[in-house]
Amino acid sequence: MEDYPSNETKAALKRGETLMIAEINRVFDPAVVELAAQAGFGCTWIDMEHSHLDFSALSAMVLAARTVAVDVVVRIPKGPYNQVIKPLELGAGGLVWPHCKSAREAAEFVEMAKFQPLGKRGCGGGRDSRYGTLDFVEYTAKANAETLLGVMIEDAEGVEDVEAIAAVAGLDLLFVGPSDLAHSYGVGHEGVHIEHEKVQAAFDKVAAACAANGLAMGTAVGPGAALRRVAQKGGRWFNCSHELSALTHGYRVAREAAGNIVADL
Repeated sequence: MEDYPSNETKAALKRGETLMIAEINRVFDPAVVELAAQAGFGCTWIDMEHSHLDFSALSAMVLAARTVAVDVVVRIPKGPYNQVIKPLELGAGGLVWPHCKSAREAAEFVEMAKFQPLGKRGCGGGRDSRYGTLDFVEYTAKANAETLLGVMIEDAEGVEDVEAIAAVAGLDLLFVGPSDLAHSYGVGHEGVHIEHEKVQAAFDKVAAACAANGLAMGTAVGPGAALRRVAQKGGRWFNCSHELSALTHGYRVAREAAGNIVADL
């Protein structure tokens, strides 16, 4: 179906590629999506769990992403059904469900996000269906095939049940949240969360579950030794930068460089 956009990010995962993802966490302006594309990112992770983002602003960002051929994956709040379907009807290419603690929760998420026969998603006639003008049978099949779904493993319970979670049909990504996981283990006060031995052991368990079920493992980590370590464990999805750090770094570098020039006069 030519009118339904292909999800290149999901296709790349299926080809076994490793992806670098740009997070957008607080500055919800369409220009940020365009700038991420100019920097070479093909996918943006837009956060609705921890942020003030509303659906009107998300809609504008999805439209911006379409102009620069960038996929949009939305981390949604862990909430009711309408929190799941609204980003999809606005045209988001994927969803990530936080704090997945069991296979039952993962299956419920898939059921809400996929149409029959994979789930029980309702039909709303949004942007993703060209406002109800696409052939219904072709549209629902294409939506099921192209929508990327991930769940976050960021609780001890999720790690414990990760083999069963990874076996849930319809998932593409298991995303380890190292900070929340460290707090779940009661070691959040012990330094860099992603490097803690308990968190690293969790990565090993998640990686094995992903490998056994053909899923990708992801996490949020900046460039450096920690990213390399997770990649060596099999990680293929890395939220490696976000707009807040990019802005802060850019401003800091420019300020320091300008100050050094003036100081040398």
